[in-house]
Amino acid sequence: MKKLLPAFLIAALLAIGFSDSQAQDTRFGLKGGLSFYQVGGELSVSFMGFSETETFDSGTRMGFHGGIFMEKPINEYLSIQPEINFIQKGGSESDSDEFVDFSDEDVTLSYIDVPLLLKVNIPLDGNISPFITAGGYLGYLLDAKAEFGGTTEDISDEVKDISYGLLFGVGANFGNFFIEARYDYGLSNVFDDDLFDDELNGDFDDINFDFKVRNSGFSIAVGIMF
Repeated sequence: MKKLLPAFLIAALLAIGFSDSQAQDTRFGLKGGLSFYQVGGELSVSFMGFSETETFDSGTRMGFHGGIFMEKPINEYLSIQPEINFIQKGGSESDSDEFVDFSDEDVTLSYIDVPLLLKVNIPLDGNISPFITAGGYLGYLLDAKAEFGGTTEDISDEVKDISYGLLFGVGANFGNFFIEARYDYGLSNVFDDDLFDDELNGDFDDINFDFKVRNSGFSIAVGIMF
């Protein structure tokens, strides 16, 4: 299923575009670039009316992202932009002394993200036109790996298949080419909290654990539109 889903999504986006081929201003594009992500969150522990919450963050992990998109104008200034992207998220080791740390761990989470964005175009004289994008996305997990001291382990069973969040971006078109920077604010819990509850809360009947981990990061991309 995970191998078939990306092909299905690409076919769906192409079908939408060809069904709207009468609209002369509809454009397609390709893009790719680098991503810089962290995982962070909080661990809450409660016991007999007492509770404490510890927050934590990983170091920044550099990865790759790339994809296809379609831009459908609403008017001169606004467009709707659906996309299908492969992107690497996760986090890298850090020197943190927090309760939950990443002192010897590098986590790589590979997703197919499907954003739906509103694009605000800012027309200027000349060949350069800035733009702003904002919207949300759904992500589907392809692969999850953690590296501990040189040993790589598959942790896909511990990570949720579906993720979601918000995207905010700024960029500029240079004719058919463009460059864009984005911020991804993850809203979903990355790891399987049901699995965590079964493993921890089952061992400590009088103690309740609540574990939440989210992706967040920046990306920069260059691309071309047709």
